Amino acid sequence: MTDSSASYGIGHAVCAALRTGRTHADTFVRKRLFLALTLALVSGALAAGAPVALKYAIDALGTDGFQVFSPGAFTDLDVSVGVSGLLLIYLAAFWVSRSFGELRWFLFGAADRRLHRNLSRHLLDHVLKLPMLFHADRKSGGLNQTLAQGLMGYSVLVNHLVFTLLPVFVEVVIIVTVLSFFQVEFIAIFIAAVAAYAVVFTMGVMQIIAPSRAVANSQVDAYASLTDILINVETVKYFTAEQRVGDRYDGTLARAESDWKEFYRRKSLNGLLVALVFVATLGAALFMGARHVMAGSMTIGDFVLINAYMLQIVRPMETLGAGMRDIVHGVAFIEKMTELLDQKTENTGRATVTSANDCVPTDETGSRTGFGELTFDKVTFSYARGRRVLSDISFTISPGKTVAIVGESGAGKSSLMRLLMRLYDPENGDIRLNGNLTRDMTVDALRRAVAVVPQDTALFNDTIAGNIALGNEDNNPADIERVARLAHLHDMIMHTPDGYQTLVGERGMKLSGGEKQRVAIARALLKEAQVIVLDEATSALDTGTEQEILDDLFEVSKGVTTLMIAHRLSTVRHADEILVLHEGGIGERGNHEWLIRQKGLYASMWARQQNKNEKRESAAW
Repeated sequence: MTDSSASYGIGHAVCAALRTGRTHADTFVRKRLFLALTLALVSGALAAGAPVALKYAIDALGTDGFQVFSPGAFTDLDVSVGVSGLLLIYLAAFWVSRSFGELRWFLFGAADRRLHRNLSRHLLDHVLKLPMLFHADRKSGGLNQTLAQGLMGYSVLVNHLVFTLLPVFVEVVIIVTVLSFFQVEFIAIFIAAVAAYAVVFTMGVMQIIAPSRAVANSQVDAYASLTDILINVETVKYFTAEQRVGDRYDGTLARAESDWKEFYRRKSLNGLLVALVFVATLGAALFMGARHVMAGSMTIGDFVLINAYMLQIVRPMETLGAGMRDIVHGVAFIEKMTELLDQKTENTGRATVTSANDCVPTDETGSRTGFGELTFDKVTFSYARGRRVLSDISFTISPGKTVAIVGESGAGKSSLMRLLMRLYDPENGDIRLNGNLTRDMTVDALRRAVAVVPQDTALFNDTIAGNIALGNEDNNPADIERVARLAHLHDMIMHTPDGYQTLVGERGMKLSGGEKQRVAIARALLKEAQVIVLDEATSALDTGTEQEILDDLFEVSKGVTTLMIAHRLSTVRHADEILVLHEGGIGERGNHEWLIRQKGLYASMWARQQNKNEKRESAAW
């Protein structure tokens, strides 16, 4: 990447960050940032003006009192009081400047935390609305670190804008104004110093853009690797892979260490140039001032003032330079965050249907008709180019009926569920709910109308009740207990010390596979949706419990459109229609008895599974 394109990227990220911050800065944030900025400007002005009082005090001490201004007009007492007053003004200016500096941190801290909260919520909302294709290509740990670093970079950016750039500008303006009353040489030295600092800091900024981006990337990779290991710690222990995954993590840390070393190397080299500029400009001012004092064209106070300003200009300019380097470093993190914000969220279509109830047609009497009718019409889908999963799939589930989808592993059974929930969109064809195209529905309306019991149950580190009520926070404890009983979960819950308030652990690690699946079933039943999708919903249960839960599911799903996705054919015998997926299409369709008589794909699968069951039973005997 060239310097120009790199600087353009940094500038784009800064502008994007400022736009985002302005959008999410509420009244609380704006008031406190305004007060903090006001205090910062006043503090800068006082810091720049304080040396003037010191100059007059030194002049009074170095001559016959204030008679340097008005001979014979002042007594020794007047001089003593005047010098003391000037020194008090000098000290008071610095005290107020420092005090305002501390107070502005309090105001800024409150604003920064509120802005951090607002941005964090906005980022999470945005990430949750990104399509599954995006999440499939990302590591969760890397995504988390990208968000964390982006927020940190944003705080650095706002901090330096408020406390560095503007206050330094005020200090420089005041110093130039005061120096304009002295010989032109000092203004020339000052301007030369500012120009030299600007050149050196610009060089420094350009030099650390690349290593800052490398650091941002390597830290994200390292955190992603660590998170991946911690998520799979149980598997690591099973295979005694601690050394292997540790070495892999150490490799990402080594890359991060190397990138950080390069960042600090370039930063230090730039610091050496800054020190050279400082010594050169200070030396020029000191020698010039000493010559004027010896020539009688300047007082000792003037000399001290010039020296103080040349020293003082170092602080704001070096602060400015460090601020610019920090801003570039922070913006390198912000860039990755803005890349996320630039990602398009899930396609919501024309959103002509915005409520789950709106997608229920009515007849001329106002009664609801076709409640839960689901249609797949010539649907074709691929996860990746050249790997067709579904081709020209068409079927309709009449309201209240049950259709089962079966087939070998990889036949595309679960893909139908993902298409229905619009985790992905089909390449061709339409999906309709109650006659409405799902792509014309908001994803919220569609997903409220469909309940899913997935094969792999994901639980939050929350209570059992909280996990059952996910998405149904208004349900009362009686509703939660009712569905828990239907899922054969209630008795297990009541044997735990805290009952429904028992924490399940991260990813539900405190529950067995069967217990987690029952939670998923209870969660879906609580939703009382128009369509229920059972994706291998009882795969983790033993045969006896499976049949009990299936009986209950059949009972509660009466009148509810049901799409069953199954590998074990014994679980779908009751279905009104069974679709057999084969090579991306529908190979057979019909009910259980009819398909058995056809002696085709379904009958062959049934025979194989029955033979396996008989062998297991024989082995058990």
